[in-house]
Amino acid sequence: MNEPLELSGTIALLADVHGNLPALEAVLGDMTRFDVTDVVSLGDMANFGPSPREALRRMRSLETAVTIMGNTDAYLLSARTPADVAAPIEDTPRFMAVESWCAARLSDDDRAFVDSFQPSVRFVIDEVEVLAYHGSPRGFDDQVRSSTSDLILDEWFEDHDAAVLVGAHTHEQFVRRYHDAILMNPGSVGMPFRSPRGGQVESPSLAEYALLSVVNDQPNLTLRRVPYQLADLRSLGESSGMPHWGWWFENWRQA
Repeated sequence: MNEPLELSGTIALLADVHGNLPALEAVLGDMTRFDVTDVVSLGDMANFGPSPREALRRMRSLETAVTIMGNTDAYLLSARTPADVAAPIEDTPRFMAVESWCAARLSDDDRAFVDSFQPSVRFVIDEVEVLAYHGSPRGFDDQVRSSTSDLILDEWFEDHDAAVLVGAHTHEQFVRRYHDAILMNPGSVGMPFRSPRGGQVESPSLAEYALLSVVNDQPNLTLRRVPYQLADLRSLGESSGMPHWGWWFENWRQA
């Protein structure tokens, strides 16, 4: 196994931008309030949103210390077919149409950048070891949630010990204990989910991310939620040419 990367200071953890440029810009603006020294991307940066190329290039301009491959990142390089979907639903053709449109928006250089993303990465912040991945260390499709049992996590994290375990994929912002480690998800920059009691799942115009630093030899995590104007996302989407825009946008709400 490769030696872990050596980082220091305050690390911004970003995930699941999904081509939502206004949300990404809101996070990058919020980061200027803190002494951020590096950005770690946990995957799903560009696909399934109205600005795939622009979001990807904005992330590339940050020269992130770590960039992880997410499932929808992989779809940009190898498009899914109906046969790849284990349990297709009515909306599956719409998902695939948007994914195909996003992939077509990228240049060869963009695809080469996506192809450089890594399945998982270890890094050290002031002697505290961190393991970063998208779904779990064994694959980007695993769904680690705040409620996932330790028995399941023991299988997924076997032989993967670190003081901090950082993943994404579920768009669920949380921090919890897992044995003697901290297990966390910074949430979704570009497509957060919330489920009002008695209501259906919706996406608020809140860009989620997290800050990680080490104080007195201990990891400290701050979960951030940054509001932005939903009208900016609507305007961008309506002019983007993205297929099924109305369907994609119908469950969004102003925060």
